[in-house]
Amino acid sequence: MNQPTPATKPSAVRTEDLALGYAGEPVVEHLDLDVSPGEILVVLGHSGCGKSTLLRAIAGLVRPIRGEIVADGRTVEGPAADRALVFQDDALLPWRSARRNVELPLAVQGVPRRERRRRAEEWLARVGLTRFADRLPGQLSGGMRQRVQLARALAIEPGLICMDEPFGALDAQTRASMQRLLIEAWRASGCTVVFVTHDVDEALLLADRIVVLGRQGIVGEHPVSRPRDPGAPPGAEFRARVLADLSTTRSLAPIDAGRAVA
Repeated sequence: MNQPTPATKPSAVRTEDLALGYAGEPVVEHLDLDVSPGEILVVLGHSGCGKSTLLRAIAGLVRPIRGEIVADGRTVEGPAADRALVFQDDALLPWRSARRNVELPLAVQGVPRRERRRRAEEWLARVGLTRFADRLPGQLSGGMRQRVQLARALAIEPGLICMDEPFGALDAQTRASMQRLLIEAWRASGCTVVFVTHDVDEALLLADRIVVLGRQGIVGEHPVSRPRDPGAPPGAEFRARVLADLSTTRSLAPIDAGRAVA
């Protein structure tokens, strides 16, 4: 059960001297992070720096070696209904239709059947899949499956969505479409998003704030002055600062091939 923790200021997520890893072996250490409610925070870093591990820890799937994670004023001790996780792999059940995949976490939460169907249909409509609600995942394209996954995450009405390189396996056109859809869905829901990527262009497009992650914690933090403004995208100087921080880290091989440490 998540235990209340006093917060010095209202934060969607806060970490203090966090160390994460597997079998006692750290993947990332000394991580102090503060995410504001309603923010899109992009965590940028090379493979092996611990981005995915951090996201899974925020979602409650990985326990810290040291330090703590506080979400909405409560210490994270496991998964919770107000936190959703979106993977690069769509993670849909192949024998359930798109609608029934969206309804599944609502059923687990005990949401009545009529309300489950209403929410599933609402979010499938928002992501443009009304006509495909009864299709199985195998009958959908990769982009459509990611839209189903996004609808499933938003249907539970979370305060926080953790997104682990969700568009990394998509072609460029579909990826751009999904990025636009995410921005629209975020505006409609008002939730907080922590988005992990290794793609600088994606970070610049989506973020209110970019943090560059290395094995020893955050190596750079970059607030975007006019986020998601097509008329004033981050300029060359801003991009150069982000790239300079990224260059101070290096690609690291996972310590265990069976663990996700990206």
